[in-house]
Amino acid sequence: MAVDTEKQRERLDRMMNSLAKETAKLLVAEKAEQRKQQREAARTKAKERAALFRSADAHRKIVLGGLTIAAGADEWDPAEIVGALLLMGEQLAQQPARREHIRQKGIEHLEAREAARKAAQQ
Repeated sequence: MAVDTEKQRERLDRMMNSLAKETAKLLVAEKAEQRKQQREAARTKAKERAALFRSADAHRKIVLGGLTIAAGADEWDPAEIVGALLLMGEQLAQQPARREHIRQKGIEHLEAREAARKAAQQ
């Protein structure tokens, strides 16, 4: 039986074309999956950054609230607190040397509160 080499060659060409098409489809699908995973990773990272920011922001606000209480201004009207801070900011802008004096006064007050709290615990 004689084998028709031309038919075998055509059949082999069709098989190779089919293989090439399937390989291309597989590569396209793999790239699409990689892009999908990269987008998901970016979304997850963005969510984590946002959560960290919210957490840090919440912590900052809690600390500021605690300082308001430590200064004895927690009974003040919110407008009074803001007004006092704005007024002090204006004064410090005009007299920047006062900033260190005010800082020292704050440190002394916070240290005295801490010492009183420790003494009360004993």
